[in-house]
Amino acid sequence: MKLKLLTHLPDKPQSFYDFARSTLGLQEEEVFKLLFISLKIKALSDLPIYKFIERTIPHIKFDEIQKREYLLTLSVYTLREIFLEHFDLKFCKNLYVLLRNKLPKPLLKHCEPKREVIVSQDLFIEYLTKENLANLPSFLKVKHLIFHFHTEGSCEELIKLIPNLNLFVVKASSNNHYELYYPCSISEFLYYSNIWRKRGIFSEEEIEGILLQLKSLLPECF
Repeated sequence: MKLKLLTHLPDKPQSFYDFARSTLGLQEEEVFKLLFISLKIKALSDLPIYKFIERTIPHIKFDEIQKREYLLTLSVYTLREIFLEHFDLKFCKNLYVLLRNKLPKPLLKHCEPKREVIVSQDLFIEYLTKENLANLPSFLKVKHLIFHFHTEGSCEELIKLIPNLNLFVVKASSNNHYELYYPCSISEFLYYSNIWRKRGIFSEEEIEGILLQLKSLLPECF
């Protein structure tokens, strides 16, 4: 198997969606698992945030960065689940109103509310670009900046890798080979790479090569 860091994926949601669909040949739901968004949230009271957090939504990255100010990073796949399962929350209503005009329409297809959405005035949500994320402190960047990785191998080889991953996409290639796309933050990659070393999934040279690439992109995080 080969471990590869994908550095050519577009940053903007529409461009990412178009590239993943046309160039990578992925289905819509597969794109949902690879496309991530980050948000800064300011709240005048703690209650809407507590109501959201107590739902124990999986695969989100959530940090309090100041008093009643938070940073949230999640995949579109998880975002859709939030809208489908938790739209009763004030936070989710505000989030939907913000993102319905910022994300490509297919990303929120079938998530539209059945009635008019009334937003809460005690929550302020800001959509963060890659440039915004690049200005975060290093301890937040290693968690909230998402990179994408690619591995190609046989079914038997990929089965060794998949159990450690939270979100991933498998695409049939040729001659019983498959392509695996998976998102990771720097902190996740460091965690996974220790497991991969112990289990001999990837060679030390491959892992060190990826680390050198990440260090060249974000030296302040190492």
